[in-house]
Amino acid sequence: MGGNIKEFYFDLNPFTLLRTMDRDFSQSFILFAYLILFAVFAYKMTMFLLEKIKPPSDPAQEYNRRKVIRAGFLIFFAIVYLPVIFSSLSLLPTVLGLAGAGIVISLKEVWLNMVGWFMIMGGNGFHVGDRIEIDNIKGDVVNIGFLKFTLLEVSSDPKAEQSTNRLIHFPNFSIVMNRFFLVSDAMDFVWDEFKISLTVNSDWEKAEVICNQILNEELVLAPELVEEKIRELSKNYLVRLGKTTPIVYTSLEQDGYILLSLRYLTPIRSKRLNRVLVSKEVLKKFKDEPDIHLVHIKG
Repeated sequence: MGGNIKEFYFDLNPFTLLRTMDRDFSQSFILFAYLILFAVFAYKMTMFLLEKIKPPSDPAQEYNRRKVIRAGFLIFFAIVYLPVIFSSLSLLPTVLGLAGAGIVISLKEVWLNMVGWFMIMGGNGFHVGDRIEIDNIKGDVVNIGFLKFTLLEVSSDPKAEQSTNRLIHFPNFSIVMNRFFLVSDAMDFVWDEFKISLTVNSDWEKAEVICNQILNEELVLAPELVEEKIRELSKNYLVRLGKTTPIVYTSLEQDGYILLSLRYLTPIRSKRLNRVLVSKEVLKKFKDEPDIHLVHIKG
């Protein structure tokens, strides 16, 4: 009995399995499990020691470092392990048969995901940190994998665009099957409009002057920053933004009130904050003007 147990454990010894050239399927499966456990242990120890010796300065650096090291480990251990796994040639037809069956079953989605990954990584794709909208869902890209990418969802309300704190995973072939809209780090600002309704007996000219002052003194992006962003984007795209300074449009609406539309460029992630700043400044300035009256909205 003791000899049988000893022989059993000896047969399960990873070094014994490595030396065995004519392994059967069960022995190869056990050896593969050993190799996977060793690879995971080596990766965990490497990351632990690296974080102790040189801690990351920010979450972005930690994410990128883990991504690169994980990919490096996968490539290294795949190169090292493949000759070991296939050293038993008797298993080669079985392995190839199983692999062929799996490829036939999942060929469509796998190839589409691969095509999607190359499109994402190409010049017309996107990167981690970009904000995109796809399939009527808007969010910031927080991860790009070989088979899927992940968005941190942003509220669909155009007045807010705040994070909902929900992660949404998309297969890479989603960008092949759907249109997507991109606000990249290369050009991370968008046009926004803030509308103010005045009564017809208001001094709209004075209100227009006040609103122009608010936009130019409080919110306008530095012209050199806008030009720099446009030059950067023009390396890959023919961009003509035209007028980039803020402007106030005044119109008389059919419902009997005067509409001031404040149009300005704003960083995409500061859209709500700038709306709050505009609101506060307008309320402060109009409060001291007895001849400017906001339309009272019933409801």
